[in-house]
Amino acid sequence: MQSLPSWVQLLALALCICQICALQPRPRSDDADYDFSAENEDSFTPQPLRPPPWQEAPQPQEARVQVPGVGDIVGVRGYKTISGRPINAFLGVRYAQVGAGLGRFQQARATSFQGRVDATTASPNCAQFPELQRLQAAEARGENVDDCLTLNIYAPEGARDLPVLVFVHGEMLFDGGAEEAQPDYVLENDIVLVSINYRLAPFGFLSALSDQLPGNVALSDIHLALEWLQRNLPHFGGNSGKVTLVGQAGGATLVHALSLSGRATNLFQQLILQSGTALNPYLIDERPLETLATFARLARCPYAGRSLAPLYDCLSRLPTSQVVSAFEQLLQQNEASGLSFLGGFKLVVGDPLGYLPEHPAALAAKAANSSVPMIVGAAKDASAFILSRFYDQIQRVQSQNVSDFINVVLRHTAPPSQHQAWLDWARREIFSQEHDRTASAHSVSQGLLELSNMILYRAPVIYSIRLSHKKSPVYLYTFDYRGEHHRFGHLDNPLPFGVDASLSDDSVYLFPYPPEASRLNPVDKSLSRALVTMWVNFAVSGIPNQNAGVWPKATSEYGPFLRFTNSRQSMLELDPHFGDGLYAPNLYGQYFNATNSTTTAAATTTTTTTTTTTTRRPYVYNPYVNRQPNPYPYNYNATTTTSTTTTTTRRPMYAYNPYANWQPNRQPGQAQPFPRRPTDPAYERAQEIRRQQVIREQQEREQRIREQREREQQQQEEQQRREEEEREQRRVQEQREQEAQRELEQRYQMQREKQQREQQQREQLAREQQEVLEQQQREREQREQAAREQWERNRERAEVHRSPQEELEQRQREWERQQREREREQTINPDEPDDRELEEREQQEREEQQRQQILHEQRLQYEQRQREQQQREQEQREQLAREQQEQQEQQQREQEQREQEEREQQEREEQQREEMARGHQPYEPEEQESSRRPYPSYEDYVRRDEEEEPVDSDPEIDESSNRNYAEEQEREQQQREQLYREQQEREREQQEQEREQQEQEREQQEQEREQQERGRQSQNPNEDEEDQQDRRQPYQSYEEYLRATEEAEAAAAAAQDTEPEPEPERENDPSAYESYDDYIRAQQERQEAEERERAVQEGWEHSRPEYPGYRQFVGNHHSSPQHAKQLRRQQRPNL
Repeated sequence: MQSLPSWVQLLALALCICQICALQPRPRSDDADYDFSAENEDSFTPQPLRPPPWQEAPQPQEARVQVPGVGDIVGVRGYKTISGRPINAFLGVRYAQVGAGLGRFQQARATSFQGRVDATTASPNCAQFPELQRLQAAEARGENVDDCLTLNIYAPEGARDLPVLVFVHGEMLFDGGAEEAQPDYVLENDIVLVSINYRLAPFGFLSALSDQLPGNVALSDIHLALEWLQRNLPHFGGNSGKVTLVGQAGGATLVHALSLSGRATNLFQQLILQSGTALNPYLIDERPLETLATFARLARCPYAGRSLAPLYDCLSRLPTSQVVSAFEQLLQQNEASGLSFLGGFKLVVGDPLGYLPEHPAALAAKAANSSVPMIVGAAKDASAFILSRFYDQIQRVQSQNVSDFINVVLRHTAPPSQHQAWLDWARREIFSQEHDRTASAHSVSQGLLELSNMILYRAPVIYSIRLSHKKSPVYLYTFDYRGEHHRFGHLDNPLPFGVDASLSDDSVYLFPYPPEASRLNPVDKSLSRALVTMWVNFAVSGIPNQNAGVWPKATSEYGPFLRFTNSRQSMLELDPHFGDGLYAPNLYGQYFNATNSTTTAAATTTTTTTTTTTTRRPYVYNPYVNRQPNPYPYNYNATTTTSTTTTTTRRPMYAYNPYANWQPNRQPGQAQPFPRRPTDPAYERAQEIRRQQVIREQQEREQRIREQREREQQQQEEQQRREEEEREQRRVQEQREQEAQRELEQRYQMQREKQQREQQQREQLAREQQEVLEQQQREREQREQAAREQWERNRERAEVHRSPQEELEQRQREWERQQREREREQTINPDEPDDRELEEREQQEREEQQRQQILHEQRLQYEQRQREQQQREQEQREQLAREQQEQQEQQQREQEQREQEEREQQEREEQQREEMARGHQPYEPEEQESSRRPYPSYEDYVRRDEEEEPVDSDPEIDESSNRNYAEEQEREQQQREQLYREQQEREREQQEQEREQQEQEREQQEQEREQQERGRQSQNPNEDEEDQQDRRQPYQSYEEYLRATEEAEAAAAAAQDTEPEPEPERENDPSAYESYDDYIRAQQERQEAEERERAVQEGWEHSRPEYPGYRQFVGNHHSSPQHAKQLRRQQRPNL
């Protein structure tokens, strides 16, 4: 090993020394500072420490804009940096002022000059129930929570005359805000972005169709915002002549309705409608007054129907948080009931503001000539958001008929007037006949989702552009792309399958909202750039894609349209039919001239036609269980389904797909180099031949297209002619229906008048009866009062005069005393006439005469009442006897009927047994069979049977017949006994009811008799000895007197009941027996005795002495095991 050079060794030594020196300890700077501070304690003051530069918060720079009529708007300069350039933001700029009280529900006022406007922070959202706690806290602080009509403006630094995208948030029109539109994706391009806040739910849509509560004020808010932007956009770098409205879901419904109203003409030039139109039935309130009544009840406000002043006063005083809470209750309570019960967040037709004077379908038909270019489409499964809210009701359907499942969907998605049309359409176009008997929630859920998609999103798009696509460019699309994020991915999905793109999923790729959906993966970012680029291109030039054939404008209401897919080969596919082969039903034929303007819409874009048979698309299984990445292959065959038999076309094979090799970072205008070949005459000739062939094919295609258009024109003319005839027929039919309706109303009116007259008569009769009852009550009270006074007088008389003897003695003493006084007076004045004595005698005579007259009248009245009472009792006894007689006759008829049935049964059984017996004989003539015909009575049948009875019989046959006959008779006997027991039970129940009725009548009679006796005794106190006895007995109270009187009457009634009655009457009078059973038993014994007497008289008393009656004879006869013929042979001698 060679030694290192000396200079190397020296260098190594120097490095080691440097390292050692670096490791030596050095004095600390803080120690030096400490020593210095100790020495200069009086002269040094420490300064506060400053944070390091990287921890200092940068102060936002201001972006000032002078806006005439508004003031100095101060925003945020460099709010964000996008694509290397700063973006200025002006947040919470107020464009209108909401009034207080009832003004919260009315049209807002445009803002005046504001001076300096702080636009550095976004304003809160308008009042909505998801932010109820924030509203309550703000109200507690005294803040104005209704001042929410603001907008946010985002513009690049130095922007000038740029196109403008105005975003209107939506969802269900009761939540959301302008914060949903963030500039991160859109402002990668030269564009100005504006988002608007407007009033939601009851503040924007609650309506009484009056000036105080007009409804549709959300449309007026957007209208005011557009007017403000039209005046002030140039100050923010925007071009007020290139404004494109972008609406999402409910926001798309609002901007489309605003465009149809014609009130916002020239305020915007183009529309982009994402999953929403003004024809969406979910956002149209057909019963706003009923909604108002329900809301008033939940808000605890008075609602009188005609006079709404108390309701207006209540709403004006309610805090905003309580109004929002009442709407939340309305939504939670009524959502399960269906679409017709939901309101307070929907458009109303006929509002006093004039935005929707007619139904949006009528406005769409009239505004076709003044329509603007638009992009319109929907997410593939946009209705899954709504379907999931009532899917639990679908799962509870206990039926195997698909119609029951369809009706649940229709109740929540379509107005009642369209239910039958959609039900017929769904059963014809979506479901198969097998689902009418084997449907279940799992098997039909996919079909129900497609039905709700068609009702809420696809069909409204088709109706909206049915006429407007002919006047202005319309670009159709569907968003089928299922990325990593859903707009409502935080909500649970109760559906039994995973959905594709749902409501507002396309908005996730336009704006990074919600925050959890802002982190896109590379594939999602590629789709986002493509979507944003086409939206911006449309805002700039009116054409979303400049490459021919990528996204052509629609030539009919069904397409062609662009589909955003998950295909790895191409995310963009062009399809011919917006309804996926299904034609929407004609629901608004009264508004549009053509019921189906393009029944062969796909043929206009077809390059290779294939004639097939029209078929339905039954959903027998769930096609989304094993979904492939590309659900729409490039050569997908679409089967067209119409209400008539037509031919369908295969999906076209496009010559090229410009997005097949699309790169994410590729600029739209950058051209790809085309590979060229060196000059070759043969190659050039081949290319020329190919070009000529392409030209000829193009000419042939154009010729076919012209012919197809001619055929379509003819079909349209024919269709229009048929429609004219149908309209005429409908007009005639409507006239007839109106006449029939008028006649029906007249009959109803007459019937109501008749019912009113009858009601008045009944009320008059009721009043008269009430007056009669009151009069009777007064008379009864008077009688009781008179009786009580008479009793008091009797009591006083009894107390004063204990007995007639004492009274006589008292009168004698009084007379003697008066006599002595007169004698004394005569001795004093002998000449004075005795006039006083004469007057007293005459007064006594008059009183005695009056007393005798009153007694005589009372006696006559009592005798009259007694005669009437006896007559009523006699009528009651006669009525009871008649009823009992009728009952006996009914029982006798029933008994005869039962006996007749038994005889007929015996005859039938006898015939069967004879037929069985004849079946064992080798031969029997037909004359015997024909001779056994029915007989008028059982005796005739016995007599005839005895005459035809054979002399000899086979013992074995008789023995088997007897055994079978005994078994049959035993069963029949058991049945008859069961019937007899049931009949006895019914009779006993009837007898018990009759006895109870008799007891009640007897008690009523006794009560009437007691009342009469009390009246007689009260009116005739001196009539008989008993009254004198009562007068002799002093009673402590009136109740003791009545009790004693009742006991005396009961004793008299008992004595009267013990009196014997004549024997003949006892036999036929049920009241003469203790019970009704004793009466029936006596009647039966009497009938049996009569039968025995009749038997003795006729001479056959010894033939059947053990059978007193026919019923007992039949019962014993049937219980005998002997054959009927043998029994008759044994009894024949006696007979």
